[in-house]
Amino acid sequence: MGCMSGILNILLYIINIVFLVVGILLIVLGSIMLSNFSQLTDVEPLTNTNTIPICVTVLGALIFIISFFGCCGVWRQSSCLTATYASMMFILFVLQLVLTCWIAVNGQDFLNDMSNLVNTLWKENTAVNKYPMSALELTFSCCGNTSYNNYLNSNQQVPGSCCGYPNRQQTCPASIYETRKGCNQKFTEFWSDNNDLVLWSGLGICIYELIVFVLAGMLAKCMRNKNAMR
Repeated sequence: MGCMSGILNILLYIINIVFLVVGILLIVLGSIMLSNFSQLTDVEPLTNTNTIPICVTVLGALIFIISFFGCCGVWRQSSCLTATYASMMFILFVLQLVLTCWIAVNGQDFLNDMSNLVNTLWKENTAVNKYPMSALELTFSCCGNTSYNNYLNSNQQVPGSCCGYPNRQQTCPASIYETRKGCNQKFTEFWSDNNDLVLWSGLGICIYELIVFVLAGMLAKCMRNKNAMR
C-alpha cells in the first residue's frame, strides 16, 4: 500500500505540474484570441464573438486553480483535500466534455454565423456607420468582403485600411491590396483554426482529467487507509 501511495503521489505531482502549464497556455490562448478583437470594440455585431475566447480563458483559470489545489492536497497528504480535488476534477471533466461536444456539434453553424456577420458589416460599410469593415481590414490584414474587387465593383476607391493604414483616405497601392484575401475568408479561417485547436485540445484534456480523477480517488483511498491504521 505504501509503495502504491508513493507512486500515486509522484504521478499526481507530475500531472498537476503539467495541468498548471496547460491552464496557463489556455489563459494565454484565450487572451491572444481576445487581443485580436481589441480594435473591434466599436463594432456592435461582433461583440458576441468574444464568447469562445472568454470561455477558453475562464477554463484555463479553473484548471490552474484546481491543479494548485491538488498540489496542496498531495503536499499535505490530506485525504479530505485530495478527495475534494478528485471531485472537482470530475466536475471539470464533465464541464469540459460538454463544452467540447458543443463546439464539435455547433462549430460549422458558428462559422456560418461569423461569415454572415462579415456580410452584414459589408452592407453597413458606410460613413454613417463609421466604416466597420476598416476594423476587420486592419485586424486581419484583409480587403473587402470577398476581395478588393468588392470596392471596385461598387465604384469605390480601395481604402487605406486594405494596406494597413489607419487613415482610410490614404492611397493604397495595388501591389498590396491585390495580394490580400477577403475579410470573410480571413475571419472565418481565424475562427476555424482556433475552433479546431480548442476542440482537439479539449478532447485531450478530457481524457487527461478522467485519468487524474481516477488516480486522485485511488490516492485519497490510500491516505484514508493509512490514517485508519494509525
